[in-house]
Amino acid sequence: MSGEVRGAEDIVHDAWLLMERKAENAIIHEPVGYVRRVIRNLIFERNRRRRETSLAPEDMPDIVDERPSVEAQIMGREAMQLVLDAIEAMPDRQKIAIRLYHFEGLRLKDVAAQLGLSLSYTQNLIAQGMEICDRQRRLGL
Repeated sequence: MSGEVRGAEDIVHDAWLLMERKAENAIIHEPVGYVRRVIRNLIFERNRRRRETSLAPEDMPDIVDERPSVEAQIMGREAMQLVLDAIEAMPDRQKIAIRLYHFEGLRLKDVAAQLGLSLSYTQNLIAQGMEICDRQRRLGL
């Protein structure tokens, strides 16, 4: 097995462990973004350690391509489509609440006011919707 493939497997494994630990303690509101951030941070940490232990700095490339791999891009798009499909299948109020809060960036109290709902009901509606999205994403991947 090549070193690059093994390194990628190690990063995915480490990311899985971190996400599993996080999921036990808190709700992840933006799972796709969270996965990207975890993997990116693991890659940066691995590169930092590699630079610190390297005897010849000229062996390290000057420019690191921070773009996700083609495979990661495809997986990200597929996961996002699963989430979007799950949102589209939700009841109208829930769908609107999630879109206003997560995609348009409205504050929770503004979403509640726009929909004419209580703050706690709106929060619950969005949380339940995100659980549905996460469940659909996990089933699809």
